[in-house]
Amino acid sequence: MTDTFFSQLEGTAVCELLSRTGLQDAALIVVGASLRIENCNAAAAGMTGLHPLDPIAPVLSEYALQALRICIAAGEPRTVYEELDGATYRLELIPHREGALLAFLRCDRAAYDGSLRVLHAKSAQYLGALLADAGQIEDPALAGRIRRGCLRLHRLLNHSDFLHDPPQTEQLRLQYCDLAVLCRTAAEAVAGADRPPVEVRAPHPCSALVEPGLIRTALYNLLTNALRVTTKEEGVTVILRDDGIFYTITVADRGPGLDPRLFDWLLEGWHRTMPLKEYLSLVRHGAPLGLGLPLTQCIAQLHGGRLLLSPREGGGSELHLSIAHLPDTLADHNLYAPMIMEDGWTVEEIELSILD
Repeated sequence: MTDTFFSQLEGTAVCELLSRTGLQDAALIVVGASLRIENCNAAAAGMTGLHPLDPIAPVLSEYALQALRICIAAGEPRTVYEELDGATYRLELIPHREGALLAFLRCDRAAYDGSLRVLHAKSAQYLGALLADAGQIEDPALAGRIRRGCLRLHRLLNHSDFLHDPPQTEQLRLQYCDLAVLCRTAAEAVAGADRPPVEVRAPHPCSALVEPGLIRTALYNLLTNALRVTTKEEGVTVILRDDGIFYTITVADRGPGLDPRLFDWLLEGWHRTMPLKEYLSLVRHGAPLGLGLPLTQCIAQLHGGRLLLSPREGGGSELHLSIAHLPDTLADHNLYAPMIMEDGWTVEEIELSILD
């Protein structure tokens, strides 16, 4: 019944409905099998600067372009997330005749609903009080466990807040720093007698224009994930490369390996509406949704790059944090407070609490 409902409506009623919903501002594009635009609305023409007969490829990332090809070839809808002019869109790809309908829907991830905002604010308040009380406990082991538990929750709140309200690239506090030093410092911070060793292969120096605090946080997320699935005998490898267009930091582990078919879910599942049963099903199938990888992906995108996954020869996974060579004009020489709120605790304390 639902599938045929709209096909039975009069065209004027459908147009009136669309004019009264959020779709009135959506950028809509129809492409043919050749991936050239057949038609588009005014919002799409204004956003992309393209017109009928123009190729769609110039406005899409390679990831979205591949998803569009799959949508057309398989005749199945696809959903991807694209960034255009600093804004994030949910891009719905829908089969249409021999081509596809593209709908760019603006994502407002900063919009916590009221109950979630209350939970977030109150949780941060109560965690601060618990951390203060932990310092009064005489049993050092018990105090340490309570402190670690509080820092882990604090970490989740930080990550969630950042994902829901990330800055624009032009709002970053970009500074020149040596990525090789950043990699080695991160490896030293996670080192421990009871943890797998971390080997760093990085050219020195490797100066890059980045937000150092964010790159460090992304590195810690990749390293902690890798360390938790790697044995002490195997170890983790960090490799830094510079091809003149992108810097790529690869974190390679010898764990069971991430399933490439579930990687999109790991990156995008955090903002999808999901019943508990569906979430538990994903966990059982080896894709427990967390915030570390989505946060790392967001940080990469803010630096003009992406987070990529490839299987490691001999077993395990390689996660590639790719960041672009940004123009010198974006450099900020002023001093600012850290991007992610630390509230008196260092990034190392917060991010590495997950390993203790």
